[in-house]
Formats: sequence, structure tokens, C-alpha cells
Amino acid sequence: MELLGDPTGIAALKALAQADKSYLKFLINEARSNTDLCTRFTDPQGVHWVLRIDPATGNLLVEPVG
Repeated sequence: MELLGDPTGIAALKALAQADKSYLKFLINEARSNTDLCTRFTDPQGVHWVLRIDPATGNLLVEPVG
């Protein structure tokens, strides 16, 4: 599983994971359980991001909302 996408979003996700590893696990499980294979999260600066799972590769893709 690779983490791909926007470098700022990846850094935000990694910062959230360092603060609380269970939150990252929650986000991944949330994305896997949604029919569209994605979930949203907000970084500490208030920017909204989408975390998507590529079902073919299992990779995680971080992109800005919009």
C-alpha cells in the first residue's frame, strides 16, 4: 500500500497519524467501508481533504476537496 497524491495532503495525513495512529486506521477503514471508497478529513489548518482507496492496487490517494 502506497500513499500517493497531493504532497501537502500527504504531510497533513502523516501529521494526524503521528498525533493519533488510531485515527489513521479509522480513516482507512471508513474509506474501505464506503461504497465510493473514499472518506474526508480536515487538517489542523482547517483544509479539507479526500482519502481514496484504489481497489485495484490498494494504494491510498490524498486529494484536496473541490
